[in-house]
Amino acid sequence: MQNRYTGDIGDFSKYGLMRAFAKSGLSTALAWYLVPDETHNFDGKHTAYIGREKFRRCDPALHDAMAQLVLTGQRNIQAVEKSKILGADTLFHGDPLDFSRLLPLSGRQGRWQRGQVRNRWLSDCVVQTAGRDVVFFDPDNGLQAKNPSPLSAKGTKFLYWSDLLPFVDRNQSLVIYNHASRQGSIYEQITKRLAEVKDHIPYGANAVAMLWRSFSVRYYLIIPAPETREVILSACEKVISGPWGEKGLFELVKE
Repeated sequence: MQNRYTGDIGDFSKYGLMRAFAKSGLSTALAWYLVPDETHNFDGKHTAYIGREKFRRCDPALHDAMAQLVLTGQRNIQAVEKSKILGADTLFHGDPLDFSRLLPLSGRQGRWQRGQVRNRWLSDCVVQTAGRDVVFFDPDNGLQAKNPSPLSAKGTKFLYWSDLLPFVDRNQSLVIYNHASRQGSIYEQITKRLAEVKDHIPYGANAVAMLWRSFSVRYYLIIPAPETREVILSACEKVISGPWGEKGLFELVKE
């Protein structure tokens, strides 16, 4: 997550899903995986959904809250938290994950520093998301890819399987944002990820994905814990059967 993405179409889809879970009686937490804003591209520009009935109809309160943040220039995660649009009892972990001021990874001291920063960030995240049924993870790019080390400059943009272990130990349901890549069709990518979930998460057999197609393709891996599985899957079905699905915005993908 970068602050410049606040209120864009990705935020709209993510918060729509979170609010659907909250409406089903589930308590939620959001781990932002906040990294510094980048300037080499125009990501975060997808705000043209604002004011269009196709999108507003899905969740008018959410649409209007996002419009307010974008139109008043409040594009940062603190403004989202203050808006209470995700519910007054939603917990957040918004500490930045940033290695830019640390020593290079190539040296022993740099590796130690980066390991300390990442471990401390994760420990704080575990504390700040305790007691919630569902934890949403919002890494800049998604689940780990083959190349970036967790301690590399680009490693802050990914969530790693090892990050999830404390939450799995607490039997929390997990939702993970993922970019679409250029390797295979989006369905092939999702199928591969769902297979990986089975390998890494003890209760991963019930995992599904919510595919978002509008403006920029992305998907959310949803890994329900046994205690909340029925409620979560029912909430996903309700999203699909309502305006989100009728308008072709969200699609539920199973293995």
